[in-house]
Amino acid sequence: MIQAPRGPRPASVPHTMRAPVLISIVVAGILGLVGLFAGKDIWNAMSFGAKEGTAVRMEAVEEGVITETVSAPGIIEPIRKVDVSAEVSARIVELPRREGDRVRTGDLLMRLDDRDLKAALQSAEARRDGERYRLEAERSRIVGSQNNLENQRAIAQRQESLFRAGDVSRQAYEDAVTRARDLESQFLAQKNTIVQLEKSLAAAEAQIEQQREALRRTVVVAAIDGVVTQLNAEVGELVVVGTMNNPGTKIMTIADLSKMKLTAKVSETDIPRVAKGQPAEVRINGYKNRIFKGTVDEVALSRTMEKDGTGYFKTAILLDLDGEQIFSGLGGNVDISIARHSGLNVPSQAVVERRVEGLPEAQRSSPLIPAGKKLASVVFRVVDGKAVATVVGTGASNLTNTVISDGLKSGEMVITGPYKALERLKDGEAVTKEESGWGGGDGERAAGGGGGGGGGRRGMGMRF
Repeated sequence: MIQAPRGPRPASVPHTMRAPVLISIVVAGILGLVGLFAGKDIWNAMSFGAKEGTAVRMEAVEEGVITETVSAPGIIEPIRKVDVSAEVSARIVELPRREGDRVRTGDLLMRLDDRDLKAALQSAEARRDGERYRLEAERSRIVGSQNNLENQRAIAQRQESLFRAGDVSRQAYEDAVTRARDLESQFLAQKNTIVQLEKSLAAAEAQIEQQREALRRTVVVAAIDGVVTQLNAEVGELVVVGTMNNPGTKIMTIADLSKMKLTAKVSETDIPRVAKGQPAEVRINGYKNRIFKGTVDEVALSRTMEKDGTGYFKTAILLDLDGEQIFSGLGGNVDISIARHSGLNVPSQAVVERRVEGLPEAQRSSPLIPAGKKLASVVFRVVDGKAVATVVGTGASNLTNTVISDGLKSGEMVITGPYKALERLKDGEAVTKEESGWGGGDGERAAGGGGGGGGGRRGMGMRF
């Protein structure tokens, strides 16, 4: 059989050539990732013909006002809140209000089964009537006893006269006197019985009033105007009265949601500077991107201890809701304004610390450096395209800005970032203004003191 000629075989890649190709691909990928993550720094280092100098952000020094704040976490609560509990033990037979219903003072909240209490009241009234009849009978009986006593006293006097005259024997006289004394003792006993019955009658009246009060307590009405924020029982359930070891049944909670407060946990290091009447800004977790105005209304004078042993001071912030109703029980944070400072200020990140021996000779002798200090507060000014280290005096600081008390003038340009550039920056180093673009951008991240774990401390804003 004649076979058709076959075409030439495709050349196969030798096995020894595959490894270099794979290595080249991996190296190219690594270089690409390095270039991606290194960003502008590597781009500037590798670009030819670019401007010399470190790219930095610059801002002019300006006059301004810095508000010093104390931050703390807290819980939103109504100023007026009533926990409704039973004052008598009985089953619920009527519960007309549901959670979320609005009530006014005097509205019916709950009715309890009163049959046992009505029976107890009837029994107390019956005992009271029995004591009253006994008292009337004893009062009638004592009248006869009093008459018999007076008669016997008269007989004893006559017997005494006859005995003195010698007309009766001593025995007859003494028998008359003894009889009079016995009747007097009986009369006194009957008087005491009457007093006892009067006291028993008064006790029966008090018991009746007590039973009537218990009967009235089977009908529970609202003590304040508000909203039913919590309902813990239903019709048919047995409610019990609280004792020393048993808190009893909490049936519902009524709160006046028109006036709310944030109960903040201020740390013991910040509490001395917090005072009633200070303004505050409250951020509530359930209301994103909203700030509620408030005022410090109460400051606790004693410390409250957490289970983990940390302490805090309860501080009530009265919220200005302007008629708005918000939810109770939400978490939030408060910034209490404790002081305001005016003057030159710069972003807090612009103020860095440098070792004194590393500063220029002219700056080492600055009067703003305290004697014996090895570190100095420095701000880098921009002069003729170069960074100039300048020792400054600092004042109050908040989460973002710091007051400069000395060392700078209004309008001077200072370097404010990025943070990595400020860490490496040296006096006299050439700088250029950072422009938003590839690998860099002007995005900033803020970090500062936050409220948590018993009160946030005053912080300093960090921008990168």
